[in-house]
Amino acid sequence: MIMIPVRRDNARLDALYDRALNYPLPPNTRNEFWGDGDATIQKNMSGGSGDYCDYRVRITLHTSLTEAEIRRYYSKAKIAGAEHPAHITLWFAEPDEWYGRGYILEVYDSHDSDWDWRCAL
Repeated sequence: MIMIPVRRDNARLDALYDRALNYPLPPNTRNEFWGDGDATIQKNMSGGSGDYCDYRVRITLHTSLTEAEIRRYYSKAKIAGAEHPAHITLWFAEPDEWYGRGYILEVYDSHDSDWDWRCAL
């Protein structure tokens, strides 16, 4: 019985990871590490308190586009979360002559813990 909420939340995280990874990339953008990302579930990842699970997916990408072009592209993006659209954050590195501009796409979602011991009070 104790593993049912864990399996359910793992499935939610896996689904969010798949949706983030399969979301169409902006033009002239590539995932050099296809399938390689960071997917995490834990309590209070964004601070605060409560009985909920946070889901976070991070994917490293490279592009020849400007930071403004990337921000504009993702401002229109809709990646589904468990109940609502997920929150998208972008982290940029300085451009590199070989790889272009590197950035991290971070997709965040939150859901009631529903008895998942990793997220309960």
